[in-house]
Amino acid sequence: NNYIKKQYRGLHYNVTYKKYFKNEHRLLKVRKDYEALKQQGRLSPYDDLVKQYAQQYNFDWRLLVSQMYQESRFDPDAESWAGAQGLFQVMPKTAKELGVENLEQPENGIRAGVAYLDWVRQRAQYMNPKNDEELVWFSLASYNAGAGHVRDAVRLADQKGWQSGVWFDNVEKAMLLLSKREYASKARYGYVRGEEPVKYLRNIRKRYRAYQEVTEL
Repeated sequence: NNYIKKQYRGLHYNVTYKKYFKNEHRLLKVRKDYEALKQQGRLSPYDDLVKQYAQQYNFDWRLLVSQMYQESRFDPDAESWAGAQGLFQVMPKTAKELGVENLEQPENGIRAGVAYLDWVRQRAQYMNPKNDEELVWFSLASYNAGAGHVRDAVRLADQKGWQSGVWFDNVEKAMLLLSKREYASKARYGYVRGEEPVKYLRNIRKRYRAYQEVTEL
């Protein structure tokens, strides 16, 4: 199906692709893995595990796969400069508090990531998102930038007369402003590189929508 092939190519090659795969050997491996997944009709090498934890925590598994790709490019050995590890890039201390260790093991990395997203979702409810869909976006923003910065953005959006319960084109605009000194100096949690969570969510949403087109819930 040419449509599905086109969607996969857009998903795995166009979203900040060059930034993460400058190493030629790794690039070849990713291309090989991509071709294998496409032939199998799978979104990731870990679909079954993601579905298991998506059901346990009541998430759309396709959304979780999109987030997992954004975090680690499906590399269970990924580690950030800050020390976050595994498929969902969870800090070891946070994972331990959730009862999970050895994040390089795929199931542990997935379990920790989904459990942590559920934890931040419970707290994001108090930011008064407009509906359940917005709750998901607020949760992902908190996962990436920290709940404190998201609360600052919600307050600033309200001050600006924007919809403080809607992320895209509203709270995300306030998040960008928090990168500027004049706004960060007045925010409770201070400066944040607002462009990062904004891009993070837009990439996840774009990929998630494409996943919805080619796979069932």
